[in-house]
Amino acid sequence: MSIGGFEARVLVLGSGPGEQMAGLMGVLGGAGYRVDVRDHSDSMGRLPIEAMEYDIVVLDPRALAPQPAPATDLSDVEIGRLRIDARRRLVLVDEVPVRMSAREFTLLHHLAAHPGTVFSRDALLRAVWGSSWRTEGSVTEYIRRLRIILEPTGLGECIVTRKGFGYSFDPDAAL
Repeated sequence: MSIGGFEARVLVLGSGPGEQMAGLMGVLGGAGYRVDVRDHSDSMGRLPIEAMEYDIVVLDPRALAPQPAPATDLSDVEIGRLRIDARRRLVLVDEVPVRMSAREFTLLHHLAAHPGTVFSRDALLRAVWGSSWRTEGSVTEYIRRLRIILEPTGLGECIVTRKGFGYSFDPDAAL
């Protein structure tokens, strides 16, 4: 198809063959567009550099479908004054419940289930968010929130920053 005197080129980025993609390509081709198709699966939402050469880029939403979160270790965690009841999704410090969001709970559970292990921001994004579509700043913000939540209980220092490496849970700070 000609738009403004030039032939419009369409790039269709898909996650593989499918009826919807075949139907879309048929419609575009029938309308006179020059259509190129490429497989694409980038959970970060990035387009390939060659997309810049096209007038129209169509992205199959399945190509950006978030990867399912990895199965988390659903075992309870008990370290010093901290107890995490995974089944009930409950955090207790000295047997007193501590309120937090589901994401804060998951982050704390992951760190406490692996005491002393240093996790990079990217590793935490994959383990807690299930992908790395969020920015590393999300991890920093949730770590900050966890420290604020745990500070009144005296356990704010359990979450340790390992400068240049990431974050860990210090079991000695929970005693």
